[in-house]
Amino acid sequence: MTILSTLGPLLAALLAGYWINLRPVTPERVAKGLSQLTYVILGLIGYSIGALDNLASKIVIAGYQAIVLFIAISVLPLLALWISGRVFHAGASKVEHVDKNSSTKHALVDAAKTLGWVLVGVLAGWSLKSWIPNVDELVTWLLYLLLFLVGCQLRQGNFRLRKLFLNTQGVAIALTTVAATLIAGLLAGSFLGLEWNKSLAVVSGFGWYSLSGILISGLGDPVLGTTAFLLDLGREIVALMLIPMFARLNSHLSVGYSGATAMDFTLPLLGKIHGAEIVPVCIASGFIMSVLVPILIPLFMGM
Repeated sequence: MTILSTLGPLLAALLAGYWINLRPVTPERVAKGLSQLTYVILGLIGYSIGALDNLASKIVIAGYQAIVLFIAISVLPLLALWISGRVFHAGASKVEHVDKNSSTKHALVDAAKTLGWVLVGVLAGWSLKSWIPNVDELVTWLLYLLLFLVGCQLRQGNFRLRKLFLNTQGVAIALTTVAATLIAGLLAGSFLGLEWNKSLAVVSGFGWYSLSGILISGLGDPVLGTTAFLLDLGREIVALMLIPMFARLNSHLSVGYSGATAMDFTLPLLGKIHGAEIVPVCIASGFIMSVLVPILIPLFMGM
């Protein structure tokens, strides 16, 4: 599979969603459609996983890989973000009390729903292996639609790209996180015996678990897709728990470790801790990483 044949259609779908102005379609409808389509694709990917031979051993492999990669993409990027925070004089926040219970509860409920769809698909695939013919081809076409909706959502966010890319702190956080994460992925992948391009692909979700697992599985590697899903799901949950502690050191740690979710899911918690002035930084950093996910994963998987 060449880079062009892998990345081209996916990137075209993303850009089409971003540049085509669907005025009658409200952001709420796009968000709802994106959520529903994500669950459908996750169920189909679960079906593909369930239909694999030696299922139990492959799930164990995916879990082990996720743990090793999680340690690597936590330690090295956090060290790099701490240094970048000192270089760019990112201030710390004095967190007296932050009620993060509601955010954590919401994350756990969302994770449970997501896992539920995958598990239902796994059970269906395990018991009815030939029930859905050409499931991989179906996932591929649904993947194009998913990226089209992602592009629509990015457009409807009304982000001014020039302003985002001129936010020094946000760009510094995003570039530091991306570079350190990719290096960590290469090191951990070498330890695990993964091919270098797959090592880079699996860590390129930057916390966006509902997309990273789908992309990698849809590109022909459901086991690695399961690894990416578990890796990014764990990152989002741990980020919600550790953001208040990181904020006491500097904002680069808390915003950077939130990854792509800094522009949406973890944004309310980051805003409460750091104040309103951190919001543009979060949106810039999260946006850059969110855009890179559907570009880097197909790029690396096609190499």
